[in-house]
Amino acid sequence: MATDSPSPTLDTLHGAIETAIRARFPDFATVEFYREASTEGLTTPACLLALTRCDRSREGNDGSGLLQAVLRFEARIVVAAGSTAGALQLRNAAIALATWLHQLGRFHGASSGAIDVIAALPEDTATAQPGLRSWVVEWSLPVALGDNAWDDEGGLVPQASYSFAPEIGRAHVTRYQPLPERTP
Repeated sequence: MATDSPSPTLDTLHGAIETAIRARFPDFATVEFYREASTEGLTTPACLLALTRCDRSREGNDGSGLLQAVLRFEARIVVAAGSTAGALQLRNAAIALATWLHQLGRFHGASSGAIDVIAALPEDTATAQPGLRSWVVEWSLPVALGDNAWDDEGGLVPQASYSFAPEIGRAHVTRYQPLPERTP
C-alpha cells in the first residue's frame, strides 16, 4: 500500500470542485467528497462527490515525465424519499449540474483540461440507499499528475539546444547542439 501523501494536483482539484459547486448551487445542504449516502446525519438535498477512476491517457505525452491521466468523477444528488422535493426536482437538479459542468469548461484554480460530461442518470435501485432518492452525474477531466522531470533543472535555460529523435533526452545530452544566438 502506498504511503505517499496525495498529489497536490488532486487536493487542489477536489477543493476547486467543492467550492465551485457550493457557489453555483447554494440549495445543496451538503456538498462533500467521499461521504457515504445514508439517512444517518445526512442533510439533504446533498451533492456527494467522488473521484471514481483514474485512467492513463493515450494522448499528450509531453516529455515531462508527468502521468497524463483522465480522472472520472461522480456527483450523487440525493434527497430524502419522503421529502417535498419530488422526482422531477431531483432530475432537474441533476440535469442542471450536468449542464453547468458542461458550460463551465474548467474548474477555476485547478490545473486540468476541459470537463467532459459523460452522463446524468438515476441511481440503480439495487445500490440506492433505503429512504433516499438519487441521481448520478458523471464527468471526466484530463490532468497531468506527478513531478515534472524538468523542475530540478534550475528554471531558465541559459542556452537553448536541440537534437533529433531518437537521440533526445538526458541520455543524449552530449549530442545536443546549441541554437544560434539570434534564432527567431
